[in-house]
Amino acid sequence: MGLNDSSPGAMRNGRGLSDQWAETVVVRPRTTERHITVHKRLVVRFEDCGSRDVATGESGSRGSAKLNGSKGERGDEEGVQPWRNLRLPGTLRPRHYDLRIAVYMDNFTFSGEVSIELECINATRFIVLHTDRLEVDRVSVTAEGGANGRPANRPGGGAMRIHRHFPHPTTQMHVVVLHRELKPLRVYRLNVSFEAAIEDELLGFFRSSYTLHREKRFLALTQFSPIHARKAFPCFDEPVYKATFSVTLRHDAQYTALSNMPEEHSVLEEDGSITTRFSRTPRMSTYYLAWAVCNFTFRETTSDTGVT
Repeated sequence: MGLNDSSPGAMRNGRGLSDQWAETVVVRPRTTERHITVHKRLVVRFEDCGSRDVATGESGSRGSAKLNGSKGERGDEEGVQPWRNLRLPGTLRPRHYDLRIAVYMDNFTFSGEVSIELECINATRFIVLHTDRLEVDRVSVTAEGGANGRPANRPGGGAMRIHRHFPHPTTQMHVVVLHRELKPLRVYRLNVSFEAAIEDELLGFFRSSYTLHREKRFLALTQFSPIHARKAFPCFDEPVYKATFSVTLRHDAQYTALSNMPEEHSVLEEDGSITTRFSRTPRMSTYYLAWAVCNFTFRETTSDTGVT
């Protein structure tokens, strides 16, 4: 049947329909009812059409407050969810990492603490950064002051209350949800303690082995390019987020620690381990950072321009 069909009943209710179809149609005026009958055997309920989140199974029928991020039921935590994007939100920028790693070669594990100096670009309640296969233990956030270095005038030494923190493995991110927003042009400090295994897949902070005089020896070293620094410590693991790094490695005395920068000092601890601290790096992306705990010696030379 076409629109020009002149058969009886073709213009029932102002529509070009055949008698057989027109008999089954109920045309209603505009209504506020929660459903519309399209056909006697077909009922569409709008409240059943809410989308469901694939990762969490949460219903998307909480209304516009969730979609536009307004602070309604559970607020913008349920609405914005920047950790579901493949890229970091860009609301914060790291300026410096103070990274301390303890390496245990007897069971191929490591633990660490990282203190990240952050500059807030846009107001946010979320700190979103990368982690992959790291067990995050403790998290704290403090307000350091303005971008010009002025101290924060806040009770409790600038400590900020954390609502919760959780991993989001799908995007290899860890999320810190705060009770109050971070303010633009302010500097904050994020402290995270963590631990993980030194795996053998040649990515992140991994282990390898070699044989010398029929003896099997092990070493632990890094391969962060292009996006595997997140396997070794929580970080903003995208090349655009450049920062400086201070690395400290604690290791067994039988091993040597190496990193990008010259060694500042080395201390023998009471338990017989050695703590080696290295100089601060230039401003660079995370994948340039490197360290190793091994039995290797090393060579160094100086370029024509005086760079070691």
